[in-house]
Amino acid sequence: MSRFFARAMRRLRHEDAGFSLPELMVTIFVMGVLSAVVVSFYVAMTGAFTEDRSATDSTSTASVGMNNLTRVIRAGTEIRVQGQTLNNPVFIEAKNEDLTLHAYLDTDSTDPRPIKVRFWINAQRELMETRWDSTRVNGSYFVFDSTPESTRVIARTVATRTGTDPWLFTYRAADGTVQPVPTTGSFTTNQLRNIASVQVRLTVQADITSRAAPVTLQSTVGIPNLGISRVSP
Repeated sequence: MSRFFARAMRRLRHEDAGFSLPELMVTIFVMGVLSAVVVSFYVAMTGAFTEDRSATDSTSTASVGMNNLTRVIRAGTEIRVQGQTLNNPVFIEAKNEDLTLHAYLDTDSTDPRPIKVRFWINAQRELMETRWDSTRVNGSYFVFDSTPESTRVIARTVATRTGTDPWLFTYRAADGTVQPVPTTGSFTTNQLRNIASVQVRLTVQADITSRAAPVTLQSTVGIPNLGISRVSP
């Protein structure tokens, strides 16, 4: 009886012994493979989500920036000056990434007044907009304030121009020919009068890792107030 009991106990101890060493090693290997697959899937999904979100952010930022630029440029206007035969041109300053112009935006107002607007890129590659209000003098003449009324960011993470890509602003004459920015950095007043349209090329890169491609929007904006019925692209 005691011998039978001893054999039964040995059998129970053997059955409760758990995994053998080879079985344990195989289990660890399989768990490692499964963990690697799960981690890889998570990283891939996270990266894809981040890339899609960055692309969406770039598109949204570029769209908002382009809408602001085209709206103001299209509203560009010459300014009458008392005692001066010729009007002041639409553009006050026109550079590759810096543009200042006169514009009529609030034309539905009971007392519409022109504003002065500057678009420029700061050191952080943000597209900035600065506005100056004007004061009416002697009826239909205006003087612009010396202090800006507002300054704001209209697009962040603007990509740096590379290679031979067009600049943020490219200036064109009435026949569509490009008016290159002079090597001096500034157009003369007479040269500014010849600018009939502005090609705007805005590239935004919201993904700091550059995994997602930047988004580029381009449009050539005419200036109806100049009375030019058609501007070539």
